[in-house]
Amino acid sequence: MKQINERVQLPDANEQYLVHPLDLAQARRPFLLAWVMGIIGSPQVFAAVAALVWVGSNNFVVPFIAAGSTMLFANLAAAWFRREAWSNIPGKRRDSDRRLLGLNLLAAVVQALALAAAAVVLILWFINRTVSPEVAAFATGTVTAITVLMAVDMVATAVRSRSGTAALAPAVNLLVVAAVSWWGFLVIAGRTGPLDVSTVIMGAAVLLAVWGLWLIWSLWQRRRIARGPTGGSAASAA
Repeated sequence: MKQINERVQLPDANEQYLVHPLDLAQARRPFLLAWVMGIIGSPQVFAAVAALVWVGSNNFVVPFIAAGSTMLFANLAAAWFRREAWSNIPGKRRDSDRRLLGLNLLAAVVQALALAAAAVVLILWFINRTVSPEVAAFATGTVTAITVLMAVDMVATAVRSRSGTAALAPAVNLLVVAAVSWWGFLVIAGRTGPLDVSTVIMGAAVLLAVWGLWLIWSLWQRRRIARGPTGGSAASAA
């Protein structure tokens, strides 16, 4: 007969079989730290950091190095804390599909506000300067890609969950970013004239590449958690 060795005291399996880190005091802190790091490592915050560094450096390369480094280290930290939180729960008892609507909505609000604030700073910076069409086109492509991806995420979430409530978080992101983006487009377009389509596409491609890498990483982490440890979590007992 197999007996599961538990690192912490879990709820009685007859009363609550599936367990989430938020149910355990020992796992709650690393899970919430992973949640915070996940926000910092999100594509929205990547774009926000890039925009703010762009304003400070007036350089194309430095913003993406700074934002990319922030995103990389934040996601690595999030993965470490997430593994630490879930390691308290044996694989078969992991409630990895639990919907955390409150935390998801709060994360969406924080991400939207961070991106919107950075976009406002960037737009105000543009207003007081002569903006080259290339810079404006690249920024337009990046913001357009973000808005489209958020719209796709909202629709996909609603279809996948068959719940309007689940789509509330991506909807908040979309509405805030779309509003700020439209204002920015009106401000910048009137100062630069026609935008070069190839540069717009380049800006969108950079953001899509970042988002794609983040999505692959996120899916891999979720499947890793759902599978549980491959060994060491269970032991045979006579």
